[in-house]
Amino acid sequence: MRGSMLKEVLQEQGISISELARRLNVSAQTLYSMVKRDNQKVDFDMMMHICQQLDVPVEHFCEDTALPKMPDLREWQFIGKYRRLSEGSKQLVDLVMEHELGRDAAAPEKSDDTKIIPLYATPAAAGYASPAFGDDYEDYSVPSGSAADFAVRIDGDSMEPYIHDGSVALCKRGEIIHDGDVGLFFVDGDMKCKQYCQDYSGNVHLFSANRDRSDADVFIKASAGITIMCFGKVLLDKSIPLPESR
Repeated sequence: MRGSMLKEVLQEQGISISELARRLNVSAQTLYSMVKRDNQKVDFDMMMHICQQLDVPVEHFCEDTALPKMPDLREWQFIGKYRRLSEGSKQLVDLVMEHELGRDAAAPEKSDDTKIIPLYATPAAAGYASPAFGDDYEDYSVPSGSAADFAVRIDGDSMEPYIHDGSVALCKRGEIIHDGDVGLFFVDGDMKCKQYCQDYSGNVHLFSANRDRSDADVFIKASAGITIMCFGKVLLDKSIPLPESR
């Protein structure tokens, strides 16, 4: 804060330091220390109260000082919603914010050539609308031009040799799945990484690329009335041939 400017404004308005201190409900000594220096650090709320009492803009007392950025519309809306929450709900929101701030602090350093996407511990975890706290996901760095918006760690050998057990598969939500594509499918309460195919009768086949694990294939008749949910398409460097007999 520019103390010399504060002193100048007080002289122009004929207000003594002790009078301003009385209005602000602070000690006169506090204000005396401000007017003696041009680089005094001042609490922002205090500065705003001084500006209000003297009817001058805050920029008047600042020189090359980065002022706190005012909230944008989204932030104002958040503040309004937060104030309407119960105390218990506020504590939950505080917990979420602390968790996310901690994740951001521990996140891999991002450069212009990379972007950060969530890496889910299991394909099943990728089905959550909002990941649960704990080990469900971590930040994962991929090239900035990658189409992937999340990744999963594969558990099992049913997609060998194209997708290895324990490997990371990059995925994209909202993609149209065509015959031969590999995706994450939610079927009968379980998430499966399989190769998709629909035959001429409308029956759906979810194949294991590893034909030694054909026991893990899923067949859904068109007449079964079962809805298949695809949570994402697995992005592969090359296509996987469909099994010859199906």
